[in-house]
Parts: sequence; structure tokens; C-alpha cells
Amino acid sequence: MYKALGFLVMLNLCNTIHAQTISKYYGIKSHYGFIIAHTPDLKPISTTNPYGLQVEISSLKTSDKAWKTCFCYGRTGFSFAYFNYANPDVLGNSYNLNYFVEPYFTYKGPLKFSLRGSIGATYLDTIFDEESNPENVLFSTHLSFYLALSLNLNYHFNNKYAVNLSANYNHISNGGQKQPNKGMNFPTFSIGFDKIIDDIPLKPKPDKLKQYSRAWNYYAGSFASLRSADRDAESTNHPLIGVMGGALKPLSAINGFNLGTELWYDWSDRKQVRQRALDDSSFSSAITAGHHFLVGDFYFLQQFGVYLTRPKNIQPNWLYQRYSFWYGITKRWTIGASLIAYGRRADHMDGRLIYILR
Repeated sequence: MYKALGFLVMLNLCNTIHAQTISKYYGIKSHYGFIIAHTPDLKPISTTNPYGLQVEISSLKTSDKAWKTCFCYGRTGFSFAYFNYANPDVLGNSYNLNYFVEPYFTYKGPLKFSLRGSIGATYLDTIFDEESNPENVLFSTHLSFYLALSLNLNYHFNNKYAVNLSANYNHISNGGQKQPNKGMNFPTFSIGFDKIIDDIPLKPKPDKLKQYSRAWNYYAGSFASLRSADRDAESTNHPLIGVMGGALKPLSAINGFNLGTELWYDWSDRKQVRQRALDDSSFSSAITAGHHFLVGDFYFLQQFGVYLTRPKNIQPNWLYQRYSFWYGITKRWTIGASLIAYGRRADHMDGRLIYILR
């Protein structure tokens, strides 16, 4: 009996400690926005105003371990968003399931300012069809990727309810798996409400938790993607597999620069080379340089790449941009995703596995 009583006391203590370090948020918000015509041919189908509804669940952890993940307080969670693009015959609707990270920049008092990054998958119910829907050059696959960046003002009425105003930049693309793939960029303004369970006052953390190393870090890794061999129409997807390596140099607690190199082989390029009888190799190699943010276990990299070798008859550009998101799952192993672009045109996305020597 005493053992059972002791177990119940310990269980209650654990639940109390848990409740003191984690707050739960249940939210709902509405969206209204517009579509950016980033190329001239998109203007005829970019005149509408998308609107939508979003529901979400998230948590805010206040433990030292959670705070060190981004050297800040922040919420993480999942959201489901429905968007109607106000053009049912051409653009239809999308249904988006996302994971988000939302660090707080200010947290004292009832007004809190935060930045949210979201990544996920979207289902599009109306896509390009050469005969029945040739105008929709934005979407050509029912399943695509969804990315968003949001600036948020959160006002807490009390420890149970809060209202938020957000400016959101949303992007949908299939990552180059099928053409046409112009992708949609649509900013929205949103207003929402949160129900808070076990609200916890946020207090400054001691300076000793903010220490960081200024030493060089070195990384090596691999990446892979699927690409369409026919850039202008539907075709079978082909793998792209590559390797990379480089160095990361911290400049401050959250900023740094990086240098690297990457090499990949693209089977979709090989198919084009054979079909068109081109005198080209399907190997590409490049050197990269750029800036990165390091926020706890998260890396956000913005790089320029200069080709050393490439199939010039297929890829006329010698310079590209790469935008990457990495997350450290252990002390040395990191997973991530990357988008390669040429000017304003996104080309394709890939998944990454990286080993970092610190």
C-alpha cells in the first residue's frame, strides 16, 4: 500500500513539473490575401484574392533544454489550413498540413512579437491539364510542398486567451517533379484566437546558457531528389543523387558564413542527353558560399553556387541560389531540405542528410 501511495505521489509530482514547463495552445485563424504574378504570363490568373481558414495545436516549452534549442522561447506545433483561390475552374482549392516553429523576439507583458516558419504538404484539387485546364501553369501535381513565413503580433488578454495578427508569405511548389511548375506565391493577412492551457510566465534565462563556440565546423553529407526529364510536360520522375561538403564559421551567437562544394548526378538530364543526342555530361559540380543563421539546433542557409561543370545545353545558367533548412537530430547528425533557384524561378527541392564535425 505504501509503495502504491508513493508511486501516486511521484506520478502527481511528475505531472506537476510537466505542467510547469509546457503550455498548450489551440488556435483558429482566418486568411485573406493576393497572388503575386512573378512572371508576365501569370497575370491573367493572378487577379483574385485567396481566403482561408486555419486550425492548429502547439506547445511552448520553458525548460532550459527547450530554450537552448533556439536560444529563445518559442512554440512548435501542427496546423491544417484550407485556402480557396477564388477561381474554382482554374486554381480551385488547397488543403495544407504543416509543421511550424515560432520563436519569440519579445515576451514581456501581454504583447508578444514572433516569427513563424512553416513547412508541409498540400493537396491541390485543381491542376494543369493540357486540354481541360491549360491556364493553370502554377500547379501540375495534386500533392506539392508548402512553405510559409509569418510575422506575428500576439496579445494575451489573460492567461487563457490571446488574439494574434499576422502577415504571411506563402509558397506552393512541387519542387520540379513535374511541369509546368511556376509555383504560387501568395501573401495573406490573418487574424486569429488562441486558447491557452497551463499558461506559464516567461522569464529571462541566465547568460551561461547563451555561450557558443567560435570554432570552425566542418560538414559532409548527401542529398537526393526526383525530377521530371521533360521540363515542359508530364513524364516519369528520375532520381538526382549528390554529395556535398564544406565549412561553417560562426560570427556571432546566431550568424555565420559558409563555404562548400557539391557534386550530383541527374538521371533526368541523362535522359534528355540521350533523347536529344547532346554532347553533354549528366554530372554537375559547383562551389558554394553564403550566410547562415544558427538558432540552437536549426540552420537556415542562403548560398550562391557557381557551376564548375554542368550540362550546358540543358542548363544555360552558371550561377544559382540555394536555400536550405537543417535541423540537428543528434550532436553530429542533421537532416534538412534544400531549394535550388535561378533568379526568381524555383527549380527543384531535395532532402539532405548531413554529418557535422564540431
